[in-house]
Amino acid sequence: MWSNVISIDKCFSKEIDYLIASVKKVRDLSYAIEESKDRIWIYLASLCEKSVEIEEKIICLVEDVILTYMKTRFFLERLPSFLMTHPTCSLICSLVHFDRRYEENMLRRAVAETADFNVDGIYNFRLQELKQNWEEVSSLASRLMNSTDGDTYDVASFITSTEGAKNRIAIERGRVFNVTEKREVKVLNVFDENEHNLIMAVIGESPEEIVIEDTPLSKEMYDTLKHIAVVYKN
Repeated sequence: MWSNVISIDKCFSKEIDYLIASVKKVRDLSYAIEESKDRIWIYLASLCEKSVEIEEKIICLVEDVILTYMKTRFFLERLPSFLMTHPTCSLICSLVHFDRRYEENMLRRAVAETADFNVDGIYNFRLQELKQNWEEVSSLASRLMNSTDGDTYDVASFITSTEGAKNRIAIERGRVFNVTEKREVKVLNVFDENEHNLIMAVIGESPEEIVIEDTPLSKEMYDTLKHIAVVYKN
């Protein structure tokens, strides 16, 4: 029998919602939830023959939580008070996804050194090098908050272009698909606005082309997508 536990501070409410909802969807995995005043524990168990596959899925969930949810939270907490517009969101999402492959490798090394999935413990104590990098980037982003929308889009586009535009992305009925890699893309509930979450999902896929079908979007959203990639509307 394989077993482990995910634990996280209750202050990370969106992260907790994502973890619980995702764990429930993992096949061949049993789980139980315990909580105290300040903390949540999700106990995991599966048959040994499924352990490698399931552990990989759990690691991917931890990656989403730390490198998307918590990294976004990190930037938002350090930026001056501002209105979350589509251009600003595109900049933040570009920063969040920048250097993702390198950060995933660092996170996996940190996870390998721990006995369990203490999410905020890993985030607070084992990823100091990454957080120092984020601190420098947040200083840069702060200076850009007073830029024009055009300047903000230009910086976001420059950051995303360094990752390489390579995929054809489809937005269909509010869902996002990576057509090139033939898979559905997770749209994480990072922001309060659904279109902002779509921006996060799309930018994370290094899009070269975006096809929109049967999905009503605001003019601001169309403008944002056109700065990210070539856009077609069916």
